[in-house]
Amino acid sequence: MKKKFVFYIISTVACVGMLLFAACSSVECPLNNTVYSTYGFYAFTDGGEASASILDTLTVKAAGTDSILLNRVLGKSEIELPVSYSAPVDTLIFEFTNVEQMLRRDTVWVMKENFPHYESPECPAAMFHVVTGVRSTHLLIDTVQVVNPNINYNASENFKIYFYTAD
Repeated sequence: MKKKFVFYIISTVACVGMLLFAACSSVECPLNNTVYSTYGFYAFTDGGEASASILDTLTVKAAGTDSILLNRVLGKSEIELPVSYSAPVDTLIFEFTNVEQMLRRDTVWVMKENFPHYESPECPAAMFHVVTGVRSTHLLIDTVQVVNPNINYNASENFKIYFYTAD
């Protein structure tokens, strides 16, 4: 009887160990499955275009929410913003505050198609996007140009924002 009991315990431990070993996987899932779009800032010059730095404090908000995507940035020539998971249009409010605390806003609408992306069955799905269009208001922003319509894990400039320049 004692031998059967010991055999039963050893068999149970061996089976549990095999199940645990079989359940382990070497797949490494991304820690953050949010993709980011990259916006470069530019100004038109006599020779064409030039990279521009933000001279006013910039805050970017997602319209219709209380989400602040980027808070009080100054002196940057490029920013990265998260992309909504499944909305067909992202509405971004760019708020510029100068040294006199004067607030000016431009709104940018990014139209896109959303596609689920699966690394493996063990990982949650990410959402990749293809930009189909972009438009903006024109208080400080002159033009928004789509450079790379594919928004995924590969970080590259997706948009060029051209600002009005003082003549």
